[in-house]
Amino acid sequence: MSVEERHKILLQILQNKKNVTIHELKSSLEVSEPTIRNDLRFLESQGKLQRTHGGAIPSVRQDEIPYSERSGVRYNEKERIGKAAAEWINPGETVFLDAGSTIMALAKQLPDNLAFNAVTAALHIAMEADKRRDVFVHLIGGMLQSSLQEVVGPKAVQSIKEIRAHKVFLSISGLDLHTGATENHVLSAEVKKAMVEASEQVIVLADSDKMGKVCFADIIPLERIDTLITDEGLKPEYRQALAAKGVRVVIA
Repeated sequence: MSVEERHKILLQILQNKKNVTIHELKSSLEVSEPTIRNDLRFLESQGKLQRTHGGAIPSVRQDEIPYSERSGVRYNEKERIGKAAAEWINPGETVFLDAGSTIMALAKQLPDNLAFNAVTAALHIAMEADKRRDVFVHLIGGMLQSSLQEVVGPKAVQSIKEIRAHKVFLSISGLDLHTGATENHVLSAEVKKAMVEASEQVIVLADSDKMGKVCFADIIPLERIDTLITDEGLKPEYRQALAAKGVRVVIA
């Protein structure tokens, strides 16, 4: 069997199962584990799959999916997560509001009588938060990434470094027990990292579908996450493992 044929079969297996382990692929293709790992690395570099800890999932390029499409995915779960997250903001605080549909769910549920500083690089988040009369909205400057509705790049990162925040409400593409929090878009990941470094507390907002996924760019290890707000779909073993890493888990 040629390398090209093996890759084709591997992708067909992945398409059918949606989630495969290295052990399964090794048995199906009758090759060694190092060969499978090399295949996965190569196919991931081609954008044809995403590696996870011990396996792979189909490639999902979130940076190419318009915000208008992402916002409707798992809408009810995101609404509950956003509502729970709003309760973590105290009067007088300075907080970073990251981009993403889950953060928008938070912005939509901010109370009118809560006075605080909201700093964001996301245009749609800024416009929504500004509807509350007591919220002081600060918009970071930089290069506009229209599909993400946020600004990115060196200017955005530098502006964030000049701010000290009490908390950051962070949106992510994947959360793995070994890799930590990851993001599909590398420029967005740089903005997220800067917000984390400039904040005292890190609060991750992520629905349970993000668990076990490893995406393109690292953001932070689990040990740097103070609180995860997610939905009831989180598996018990994940909750236990996160707690062992010092992550407070809130089920919305």
